[in-house]
Amino acid sequence: MAHREIGWMISIGGSEIWWLLYFFAIAFLVAIGHSAYQRYHLWHVGKKDNRYDNMAERGKWFLRTTLLDGFLHRRFFRFGKKGDPNRTVPRELNPGLMHLLIFGGCMILLTAAGMDFLSHYFLEFIEGGFYYALSFLSDLAGLAILLGVGLAAYRRYVKKPDRLDNKGDDIIAAALIIVVVVSGYIAEGFRIAAMNSHPADVIAGWEISWEYWGFIGYGLSTIFNGVFGAGAELGLYRFTWWLHVIVTVGAIVYVALFWNRLTHIIVSPLNVFYRSMRPKGALAPIDLETAETYGVSKIQDFTWKQLLDLDACTRCGRCQDNCPAYNTGKPLSPKALIQDLKTHFVERAPILLKGSNGSGDGGDDGGNGDGERSLIGDVVTEDVLWSCTTCRACQEACPVFVEHIDKVIDMRRNLVLEQASIPETAESILRSIEARGHSCRGTTLTRTDWTTGLDIKTMAEDPNVDILLWTGCQAALEERNNQVAIALAKVMKHAGVSFATLGVEESCCGEPARRMGNEYLFQMQAAKNIGVMSGYNVKKIVTACPHCYNTIKHEYPQFEGQFEVIHHTQFIAELIQQGKLKCGKALDGLVTLHDSCYLGRHNDIYQEPRDMLNSIPGVKTVEMDRSWDRGFCCGGGGGLFWMENKAGVKINDARTEEAISTGANTIATACPYCLQMFVDGIKTKEADESVRAVDVVELVAESIFEDGKG
Repeated sequence: MAHREIGWMISIGGSEIWWLLYFFAIAFLVAIGHSAYQRYHLWHVGKKDNRYDNMAERGKWFLRTTLLDGFLHRRFFRFGKKGDPNRTVPRELNPGLMHLLIFGGCMILLTAAGMDFLSHYFLEFIEGGFYYALSFLSDLAGLAILLGVGLAAYRRYVKKPDRLDNKGDDIIAAALIIVVVVSGYIAEGFRIAAMNSHPADVIAGWEISWEYWGFIGYGLSTIFNGVFGAGAELGLYRFTWWLHVIVTVGAIVYVALFWNRLTHIIVSPLNVFYRSMRPKGALAPIDLETAETYGVSKIQDFTWKQLLDLDACTRCGRCQDNCPAYNTGKPLSPKALIQDLKTHFVERAPILLKGSNGSGDGGDDGGNGDGERSLIGDVVTEDVLWSCTTCRACQEACPVFVEHIDKVIDMRRNLVLEQASIPETAESILRSIEARGHSCRGTTLTRTDWTTGLDIKTMAEDPNVDILLWTGCQAALEERNNQVAIALAKVMKHAGVSFATLGVEESCCGEPARRMGNEYLFQMQAAKNIGVMSGYNVKKIVTACPHCYNTIKHEYPQFEGQFEVIHHTQFIAELIQQGKLKCGKALDGLVTLHDSCYLGRHNDIYQEPRDMLNSIPGVKTVEMDRSWDRGFCCGGGGGLFWMENKAGVKINDARTEEAISTGANTIATACPYCLQMFVDGIKTKEADESVRAVDVVELVAESIFEDGKG
């Protein structure tokens, strides 16, 4: 019966020595372990970070992610979110296929090697039909690996996309993979050729028909039989077998000792397992009472997990491809940010570790010694840090879950809280929040002006309502967004919803302060608002601002502010579904929806605003090329709504141009920042007469009320 024979004729002086391979394997597993242990100590020059919580949940999530993202390569192909009409169409077919071929082929070959070991030593099962199938799959797997490497080489060295930078390490990695696979094929070919010409009594009943299924090895054997003389194949087989083993072991040594491109095989799964379990939109707080430093100014100020991130990055450039700052000519590249930090980490960590006497507790060697580059300024410039909109496009695209935003915000925190360095326009907004409780510098409106004539109660007048309508600074204090607040309130009243506002007691939620790096001001605002709302025993909150929604829902709980928070698109869509609201008046025109970053990527709310649009008679919709989780930022997040960035093209102008190119005469959004950015963009494009920007609830109000106003 056909069966697998390990180490056939690998002997010296008649004694089989192929089993020495296992000693090599054990030795190099130890080498990998030692190398990883050393790197573990380097990561731990950083600060503590509790990533050991919720281990059961992490385990379940990791298994799910391993299946979808590891084996099925969901994040490599970049399939859309549930509900996206194009979710089954891969956005990155070539890179995803390339990596899947290499990864899948390697997994099959590793599995086959493991089966060989088990079958030889414990229970022989690789025989008959199973032997044929395994031979076929093994040869097919090697072919897949070579095809994958070929696609990678074509992409890197022929197509040369902007996001990829080619280094010598990439060529070495590709060459090692090719030599390992090809030497394995050649050894297999010489084995079959040698067995075909070897005396039958030594081969113990072997038949050439067994090898047909290893189609590449068999094909090579037919060539070798015709080229080399009988008997020469055996010596060549032994030579190529050992060559294959040595190269394979050398590849392992290369990975273990030099911490190179292939190391992501080990580090990336670790990074995925230890990913943040916080809600996607929540930043990590600073304990202002106990913190020795505010934010990050030195590499050791990052946490150990943030340093692990740096090693996990594979330089694939997906983050850069999707970054609105990079794509509009700003100095920020998320990929370059992580790689620059990694270079600095590799320079500094061994020195820091030595300075801490090997304890790995982040000890310093003096901090700013002669010749040391400053983290903020030399390694990462301030312009880079102030270019980030915190849109999360980078993290949504990253296949290994690198956390870019936390690093940017931590460095901003140090700039603002310790170095008092902040753009002038941003500083004036922070002063306005601190002094006046809102971010609308220069406004002459009060928080209750928009309610004039609407008969809207405040919580002080009636605390027994079902819902608190959180207005937000923009909707309460900026004239254009006043119309959104009015439309929302009228629609809620029309549906019979019992609600009230905080009126003059409402203060800025603090989100702009936190994203700009002023954690102290944010926590002051959070404490103030939590105290007011808790005093009224508020349970349920509706807001039209995704930034307020994200902050109150996901970040106030860090300070014991537990509230049920609903975005107005979720709330109105549910009222329509329940039949409490009905859009009757047909609206003509073509509408394109812009997905707000803090509503979409940060909170996965994509369908509800579309449901609202679909409920309006006469409305036709068209998607922009970049929509759903791939939506392009308006440019207003991360505090940039108030800052002037002169580099490159304005992000809102680029997004407005994309929206206009769809042919739509209405750009709908569900965020006050986005709305204002589109209003400005339309003016810049001089398209005021043909295109308008609205909030989705304004369209609903137009359809419900005869005069469009209520």
